[in-house]
Amino acid sequence: MSNREEILADFQACTGIEDVGEAFLYLEEANWNLSDAVYRVLPHGSQELPSVPPLDDSIQVIETNVRDGAIASTVAQHAHPAQLITMSTDFLTSRSRSRILDFLIFYHDQSKTLKVPENQTVGTLKTLIHSELGVPICKQELSGWKGRPPRDTVSLESLNLPTENILYLSANQEDQASSSDESVACMTQTYKLSIFDETHHQLHVVNFPGTKSLLEVKIDISDLTAIPVRHQFWSGWPTPTTDDTLLGTAGLNTPVHNLTVSELVKDSGRSGAVAEARVSSESLSDDESTADEFEDASDVVMDDMFSDTIRGSTPQRSRPLMPEGLEDEAMAAIHFAEGFSERYGHCHPMFFQGSLDDAMKEAILQPARDRKLLAVYLHHDGSVSSNVFCTQVLCSESVVSFLSANFIIWGWDMTFNSNRTQLLDTIARHFDSLASRTLRGMDPDKLPLLLIVTRNRATNEILTVIQGSLNVDELMTQLLHATELFSEQQRIEIAEEDERQAREEVKREQDEAYQLSLEADRAKEEIRRQGEAIKQRQEEEQRIKEEQASRIQEFALQQKEERRLSVQRRLPPEPSLDQTDPSTTIRFRLPGGKVSMRRFLADNQLQVLLDFLLVEGYPTEEFKVLSSWPRQDLTVVDSLQSLRQLNLVPQETLIIEER
Repeated sequence: MSNREEILADFQACTGIEDVGEAFLYLEEANWNLSDAVYRVLPHGSQELPSVPPLDDSIQVIETNVRDGAIASTVAQHAHPAQLITMSTDFLTSRSRSRILDFLIFYHDQSKTLKVPENQTVGTLKTLIHSELGVPICKQELSGWKGRPPRDTVSLESLNLPTENILYLSANQEDQASSSDESVACMTQTYKLSIFDETHHQLHVVNFPGTKSLLEVKIDISDLTAIPVRHQFWSGWPTPTTDDTLLGTAGLNTPVHNLTVSELVKDSGRSGAVAEARVSSESLSDDESTADEFEDASDVVMDDMFSDTIRGSTPQRSRPLMPEGLEDEAMAAIHFAEGFSERYGHCHPMFFQGSLDDAMKEAILQPARDRKLLAVYLHHDGSVSSNVFCTQVLCSESVVSFLSANFIIWGWDMTFNSNRTQLLDTIARHFDSLASRTLRGMDPDKLPLLLIVTRNRATNEILTVIQGSLNVDELMTQLLHATELFSEQQRIEIAEEDERQAREEVKREQDEAYQLSLEADRAKEEIRRQGEAIKQRQEEEQRIKEEQASRIQEFALQQKEERRLSVQRRLPPEPSLDQTDPSTTIRFRLPGGKVSMRRFLADNQLQVLLDFLLVEGYPTEEFKVLSSWPRQDLTVVDSLQSLRQLNLVPQETLIIEER
């Protein structure tokens, strides 16, 4: 790592400035002197620390501690930068150095590079991933760590990670298409907040649904603590969050998320009270909360100094255009429109009554054919040009008519420091850091301003900045020039959108044709599968029938054999030749030309002869037994008659025929 990269990492760790461009700006102004750059950013206070003795009687020292070894810096009030270097360079170098870790996150077909200070936690990394990729923290699964995936509360420094890391993100869900349902699950969850009131030294444990916004939580807590919302100083909220952020999407810790709140005072001892609240919160908040607290408190002190300077030169008015500390941006814009109308009369631009997000959606976040320019009017009662510009220029009929026809106009009052800070946060969300830095360092005398905003190549751009020192003709010239640039840009984007829509239409038709072909193939395959299923079912039925017939046949044969054996056992033996009793010889002509012969007693019943034929395989159910003369079927006569009675002695020939 080069020397400048080390200085940049130390500077970001000390100041909490995450924007690399903004950090570069401060370091360039200080000629890359770390102590001088930190001195320019950190607030100048009046709290003396017993652990760090002052250099002399005219110097007072402030120490701001952020746990996890991230920040420990000393700043001297009224001290020359050379004195500051002597006092704090070694201290800063030894205790505030924290590496900036690069995380390359792969998620499906996209990748994102995130920079996170080493002194932050895994939970901070997941919060940034949620902000950039939209995956809820409760659904994030990060792989690529060395060893087991760490818990959200683990410090990145304790993992001994290299400067560049590659992680793979997956959403913990069965079907990516159901991500919206799982986001609803996060919104319907109940979150337990443990809130410590540092002003009154009380702990409040409350439950809120995921659909509750941060502003609604602050309003409810104001009822518990008696601290107005505009005076509340919070630490412990995940970053980045706003008052419009819902608890379900904020990335809160579960099962309990710890927060601290204190009251910001308005007197001269405000910075001392804030510092005391900050020090006391160190024993209660986690690392990320304390870092947020340090940064917020710095803004508070700097904003108070700026606000006091402005208010000293602001002319007294019966009513401000916008009240102080109103955190609902849409409500603040409504107050601005009403206050402007009340102060400057009915002939004025029709200001959009909603948040800047909604105004941008109405103006520039439309299809190119329906798009309009967005004019953001920034007002300041402390500027001598404001009243003249509003009454004589902005509210002239020609300007009002032209703005109404070609622009969506959104207004904001930067008189109060809290409103100025809120606008800077909003600008930082929608535009590059240059716009935010420009407005942050702008002197009130340079207001009012008209920012003409457009959208080019999916990027929000400030097309031009119109000063409030112009007359009507000059303003109209600037507005006409802006609309001409916008019209040319709009013409190009309309042509590109038409071409893109044509490509999408062709692609849609191709997709439809492919889907129809796919459905036809699926139908054919389904018919084929059904035919095979029917054939298999028929073959199975035939097999079952054959098996049943076979079993029946086997059973019949078994029964027949059992009957034959039974008859064979009771059949009397054939008389011998030396038998004295009268006998007869019966000659049988069998089917197929075969001949069989057997001797019977003359007094044997006909049934004995029939039983003999059954044993030989010629049952009377299947064969006839015919006598020669007179020709008759012996199977139909009385089987109890003797062979003598039937004239079958001393010999006879019988014919066996199939029925």
